[in-house]
Amino acid sequence: MFYLDSQRTTTRRDSSLITNRKNKDFDDISLYLGQPPCLYNIESSTSVVPARPKGSVQKELVTLMFESMLDSIVESWETIMPEKQEESYLNLDISKVPSETFTLSTGKKKKASAKPSKTKRSRSKLTLTDTVQDSQIIWWSAPDEKAVIRFRNGNVYEGNISMKCMHGEGRLQWADGTVYLGHFKDNEICGKGFIQWKDDTWYEGEFMGNLRHGQGLYVNSRLQRSYTGGWNRGTKHGEGAIYYSKDFKNSYDGGWLQNERFGYGSREYCTSSGYKGEWERNIREGKGLMIWPNDDFYRGEWKNGVMSGHGIYIWEANYNNTMSVPSLKAYQGYWEKGQRNGQGVLSLGLGWGSYYKGDFVNNMKSGTGKFVTNNGLILQGKKMFVDDNLSSMSSNDSFYTENSKGPVEPHQFDICDSSVGLSYHVEQALRNFDKQQEIISSIVADYIENNKIGRNKDVSTQARVAFVKDEHREKEHEELEFFQDLMVFEEDALRKSLRCYETDLKNIYYKYATICNVEEIHFTPIMTRLYLWQLYYDCHIHEKGLTLCDIDSMFYQNPAWLARNPHDPFEKIYFWQFVHSLISVASKLYAKRTLPGPKPDTVLACAFRYFMEQDILPGCKQHRGRLVNGFGTFVPLKAAYTLYRALGEPHTVRQFLRAVRKAPHINYLSQPPITYPPDEYLPLGRNLYIFGDEMSFIVDENLPEQEDKDTSSSKLFNFANLSNRTIINIFVKIFPQLCKDRHIMNLNIKLTFFEFFEAFLECADESIKVTEGENKFRNRISVAMAPRSSPVDFKSKML
Repeated sequence: MFYLDSQRTTTRRDSSLITNRKNKDFDDISLYLGQPPCLYNIESSTSVVPARPKGSVQKELVTLMFESMLDSIVESWETIMPEKQEESYLNLDISKVPSETFTLSTGKKKKASAKPSKTKRSRSKLTLTDTVQDSQIIWWSAPDEKAVIRFRNGNVYEGNISMKCMHGEGRLQWADGTVYLGHFKDNEICGKGFIQWKDDTWYEGEFMGNLRHGQGLYVNSRLQRSYTGGWNRGTKHGEGAIYYSKDFKNSYDGGWLQNERFGYGSREYCTSSGYKGEWERNIREGKGLMIWPNDDFYRGEWKNGVMSGHGIYIWEANYNNTMSVPSLKAYQGYWEKGQRNGQGVLSLGLGWGSYYKGDFVNNMKSGTGKFVTNNGLILQGKKMFVDDNLSSMSSNDSFYTENSKGPVEPHQFDICDSSVGLSYHVEQALRNFDKQQEIISSIVADYIENNKIGRNKDVSTQARVAFVKDEHREKEHEELEFFQDLMVFEEDALRKSLRCYETDLKNIYYKYATICNVEEIHFTPIMTRLYLWQLYYDCHIHEKGLTLCDIDSMFYQNPAWLARNPHDPFEKIYFWQFVHSLISVASKLYAKRTLPGPKPDTVLACAFRYFMEQDILPGCKQHRGRLVNGFGTFVPLKAAYTLYRALGEPHTVRQFLRAVRKAPHINYLSQPPITYPPDEYLPLGRNLYIFGDEMSFIVDENLPEQEDKDTSSSKLFNFANLSNRTIINIFVKIFPQLCKDRHIMNLNIKLTFFEFFEAFLECADESIKVTEGENKFRNRISVAMAPRSSPVDFKSKML
């Protein structure tokens, strides 16, 4: 018969029981299988012979030829007798097959002979009464039966037989000990079944044409291996999971194509190493994510099993499980045959933001690049590195910084310098002096000088002109020296102020970089712009007439501060950028608009100290809003940011109002109904930075897929049960300047994502309260309108 190979496919043994039936017609088998060979008209005592089915001649010839070969194949054929049923011919159910209605007369073991026996001839004949003529239908007349067949090669079959073929439920045992229990069809294993080989391997699932085909489970008990999934003609094909060890830590779960990993799948090599991504012919090909046993991490493109294309590689990447961004030692850029080649960004992981951006050749820094230090100092040049080393200073090459005025010798650069470029802030503060006051002072000074010159009558006109020019040059020189001295003094005073608050600034930076964490971290965190917005919100910056959009615009104006996007909430803000932002806000709020008085009075240093003492230090001790009170952890921030950007980045309060509800004066458009999604569709999870610096939302449980609905005519979101006044009052809590004396002053105030997040959650909370109040009111009305038997019952129901 057949035996199944323990590794790949089901193979075929030499057996004359398997016949090749080409062009076999099965169109009418399902119609006539199990039906009696003829129908009789009892009343007329005449037989009615149905028409010969299509293809019956071929089936009869095949059956006769097969019966003639049984003697050389079968050693014994034992028919299993069904239970006897004593019934008259009048109670005969002609819808049953003969094997179900008559008792066959073969109860002993008997060899099959080539010549048909009387018993076999009797099976094709139905005798009802003496008045009914004997009739025999020849075509495919072999009835269904159950038998135990012993073959000459040692195989044994026990089960259903149809047309002398194994068909239906049965059990087949090979001479070598392999056993199959399941479905057969025309002498072939087909359908659901279970097979166990002599080497303790077994398979349970679907078969077709003696091969594993469909869904099934294969287990190798000796090697403790298993595979469950799809099969195609004996090979792993489709979706399936294979486990190479008993502890399930060495496995693959994904797509297969003819016994090879293909498509998207997850390969786990051990407890600390694995790959998840695209495959082709058992090789990593396409996009994927790889984690090595030494905690190195790569996510990007693959070719021929190695890193090729664009991707990010992180050294010693630990599972974060928090909402804080770690300081990474990572490379993000282009790869070729497993090595860094082309443009890329290498983060050094030395603390707060040092990185190199430029060219790489064969895994080494080489060529044009830019080097940014921990304190924001920038070095750049056309030949920045040569073979991974800083190139030497030459007459043709020079290195410049964004915060200095001339060339810098790279080998004299201290990467741990704690200073930051402060000249920009001082220049901006001096440019913001009151111009009108300067003009008045200039006019008065010119008037005094002219009067002094006019009193000297003895000096000639030419001499007076020369004297005025010399005095003017001297005055300009003095003013230039004065402003240069003022710049140096202001910058030095501001640097000393920063050093006075250095410990406080670092503590505040660390506190807000981990403000949404519920677990302790063991790495150096990096603040994001979202957490910086939270700091300003806690310090009541909005009450001073300054919005977060204004702060972002001030920071984005200086390209030396390397802001990629002015309003991206997930952009990293390094410590030196954090300090620049604080100085900019302090200058905007408290810097003087006139020249300072006698020393030690300053324009910017005093403003920064006042800002720290009055706003930052008191404000950071208490947190306001919903971001840090649980909602920032459990509300999908990425999805909420997508919702925010759908209205524009940034958008105004007016645009928000138009999006949440239609204008009440548009009578021909009705308000859309408020819909509440069922609880099983609400995502329950947490926002986490698992690996790297990209936030992910991890769902706690698998949710059912929602059906796609047409939302083209609906609003982005809907708070139709809230009035415009209610929504404006919510925004007034964030922007006090929005209203004055209960009058709307300005609806064109721009919103960052933080302000949108706070207002949106407040609107959702208020909408739920209004809905609950309406439902409670309806319940009270329904109770009041219900018939009551006595005033006492009515009073008790109302209570």
